[in-house]
This record gives sequence, structure tokens and C-alpha cells, in this order.
Amino acid sequence: MQLMEVREFNLAKLEELLGVVAARHPIARLGEDLESLGRAFETRATMRLLLELDRPRFFVNLQRAAQARRFFLRKSIEQSSTDAVFVALSRTGALFDCIASGQWRLAAELEELSPLEWMPAGEYEEDYCYHRLIHGYVAGVVGSTDLAAAQPWRNRLAAVVARIPQAGLDASRLDICTSFLAGEEDQFWVTFEALVDASGNAAEAIPLASGRVFDFPWVTADRHVSIELLAWMALGRARGFHPPQREYRRCPSVAWIDGHMETAPDVFLELESRFGL
Repeated sequence: MQLMEVREFNLAKLEELLGVVAARHPIARLGEDLESLGRAFETRATMRLLLELDRPRFFVNLQRAAQARRFFLRKSIEQSSTDAVFVALSRTGALFDCIASGQWRLAAELEELSPLEWMPAGEYEEDYCYHRLIHGYVAGVVGSTDLAAAQPWRNRLAAVVARIPQAGLDASRLDICTSFLAGEEDQFWVTFEALVDASGNAAEAIPLASGRVFDFPWVTADRHVSIELLAWMALGRARGFHPPQREYRRCPSVAWIDGHMETAPDVFLELESRFGL
């Protein structure tokens, strides 16, 4: 299937999901829809980048994906929703959307709105520790804590990974966190390339049946661009690490080289005002 077709499928999905959100359902019923809406915005970003080389709109749509997450978390608090599946800290890639698009304070806000305890009904423990570690570093960047706050989460992540059976073991996330926190620049890029390979192989292992592409166009987008890898590129460069090469699989330089990143207006504030959400 051509990327232009995927773009059109995704745009239809995006419009459908925005209509669901605007219909004023209780937030407890919108967890899955808003999760999918975030993925649709990520896919919109990827299509803008791949088909139009539109770097500004790439970043804008990543920010909208993160705004969808913020809207869900904020409304869940306002409406006293206790949906343990969809409010879990590591449930979505919104953290990576924020970092890749330069919105570090929005990333910190997402942590503040999220439940901070591990929620087994909605996330794996290794994913939870991984996100807590990165959030800990982001908090240090925005000035609310020290980098040392991230280290205990690296230790807990290591303990969780050690319990995973060897046949299913992928330590690439633990390895990049370890080298990152240790400030080991050369080793960071070694572990970054290992994460590139591991995440790329995982993305390509997901089948692309036509019905699946229609319902979940982000499956195709993930094969071309990884927001998680772009976030790690931003994290490494924030520590002063210099990438040894410009191009990496699913991490195109056009999405991370220096340049202006505009801040997107919050489309969900507009929806709230227009539809009385």
C-alpha cells in the first residue's frame, strides 16, 4: 500500500476520532479513542514528514498527540475517572512526542497529571520503569529536581529485565538508559544503534494486512519513523552527545537537525470551548 493511501486512511480516522471526542461522552468511555487519536496525530506527523518534508507540521502534529494525552489525563482527574488501563503512565508514547518536538515542559506536565504508581492492568512494569526514568531526567531539565532522581528507576528497570526469560529478553532500552545516565557518549551511540535495530525489527514484525492498515494506519507509519528514537536523539544531544552519523533507520535527520520548532495551539482547548466538553 502506498503512503499516500495510508495518509488518506489516517486522515479519515483522525476526523472520526475527533468527532467521537466532540460528542461529549464521559471521559471514562474515551480512553481507547483518545489513545488512538494520539496515534493518529503521530501518523499525521509522519506522513507530513515523509510525503511533504514539512518539518514544522511534523512537530505540530506530535504536539497535538501529546495534547490528546494531556486532555485525557486532565479530564480523568476532573471527572474522577479511575480507569486503570488507559491512565497508566507508560500507556502511550506521548512522552516521546513531547521530547522529539521540543516540548519538555509539556512532558513534565504529563507526569504531574499521571498516576505515579505502577498500574499492572494498563502497563508492563519494564515500560513503567523506563518512562519513570526518562520523566526523571526531563524533570531535571526543566529544573524541578536533580538528574540523580532518574537513577533509582534505572536500577528497578534492571531488576525487572533480569526476571525476563532469556528467550524473550531485549535489553536495548536498559542499555541505552545505562549509558545515558552514566554520561558515556561513545557507549550511548552504540546502545542507540542497538535500540534502532531492536525497535525496527519489532516494527517490521507486525503484519500489514489491508484491513489492519485501514483501522490502524500508524502500524505502517511506525515502520518508517520512530518517535521514540527521535526522542532519544534529542535526549542524547541535550547531554551534549554528538551523533557520529546523520542518518539512522527510522530516525531521519530532517526530523532532528537544528531548526525552529513552533508551539502548536492546543486543539483540545478549542474543542472544549466549542462543544462545552
